[in-house]
Amino acid sequence: MNVPVFLARRFLAGRRGGLLGTVSALALAGVTLGTAALVVAMGLMSGYRGELFEKLAGTNAEVLALPGPDADDAAVRAALEKVPGVTAVARTAFAPGLLSGPKVPAGVDAVVKGLDVPAGLATTRLLGRDPSLAARMAPPAPGARVPVLLGSGLAARLGAAEGGVLVLETASVSLARGISPPRRTPLVVAGIVTTGFTEVDEGWAVVPIEAFGRLAPPDARSGVYELKLADPGRPEPAVAAAREALGRGATVLDWQTLNGDLFRALLVQQTLLFVALALIVAVAAGTVVSSVVVLVAQKTREIGVLAALGAGPRTVARTFRLAGLAVGAAGVLLGTLSGVAICALLTATRAVRFPAEIARIYYISWMPFRPEPRDVLAIAVTGLLLVLAAAALPARRASRLAPSEALRYE
Repeated sequence: MNVPVFLARRFLAGRRGGLLGTVSALALAGVTLGTAALVVAMGLMSGYRGELFEKLAGTNAEVLALPGPDADDAAVRAALEKVPGVTAVARTAFAPGLLSGPKVPAGVDAVVKGLDVPAGLATTRLLGRDPSLAARMAPPAPGARVPVLLGSGLAARLGAAEGGVLVLETASVSLARGISPPRRTPLVVAGIVTTGFTEVDEGWAVVPIEAFGRLAPPDARSGVYELKLADPGRPEPAVAAAREALGRGATVLDWQTLNGDLFRALLVQQTLLFVALALIVAVAAGTVVSSVVVLVAQKTREIGVLAALGAGPRTVARTFRLAGLAVGAAGVLLGTLSGVAICALLTATRAVRFPAEIARIYYISWMPFRPEPRDVLAIAVTGLLLVLAAAALPARRASRLAPSEALRYE
């Protein structure tokens, strides 16, 4: 029989009411709330980071490749398709423009993206789950209006509807030629999509890449390639191989590099949040000290009896450490399970939603809570270590009580 475990159980079960019961309940509640808050906070940061990656990966390339200015399209595609880890390659292009619609005849700023259909469907999820959009976004016949896919927010601002006509103005600026006359191109709205990524929903207009040259300024670069990776979490090998395949003058950037500042800021915020809330858990674990102190005070005569019967200081210290750990471990377990359950509920109900102004800043319209298993494990281990450290001091004090003094204690 493990004597310290047996004694710890008896001491805690001996008096469930009174001061010891109250202090133990407060300690349990404090550790539970602190741990649950830490799990929810980490779930918030992990969920936001994951949702942001999903939005970025769904609307932007996992890797962007810009070959040299004189590169041949067929040769570039062939070289990139042979890169290990690359599952799809599509050509794309970007240009700024001014879109005019029924609500805004003067126009609103938009980003015009050239989409390679059908190759681009493998590198982006802009067309969503509607298979008919791919057919409607087919390259237009000569003289026909160019189809355009609008983000839902941009369409609402323009007053656009499917089948409606918009006008796109583009112009180029150079030091040598100055501002060129604007190109005015009529577009027909082929579809309206909601990606959940505010930057896209509020500002993108997508056209077939084959029609991009008809409406973009002459200096707009269209020789940009989007790559889809088998393992987006480890883009470095594919990026290095793509650079080698394209040769000198090529630029290859992965999604982590393109959004590096944003994800580094998120990592710093998550680390600071973990430290701040871990301090709160440490303060809550401090209530375990009070619980063990009260337990030592109430069991002082029993400590004297144990010492007189031959129990050493190590046995006494371990008994009270286990008693404190039992209270704290119960709080850590309840807090972890409660935190995970709260995260699941908040995510399932999408309880935390943002107005359009806030969503434009944070790129998402609602906040998911998805704690990662490694974070949950780190929180549980950290909580247990803090509780064990908190219980160590009063347990050590109990082990140093002289048997004669303990037996005289009333």
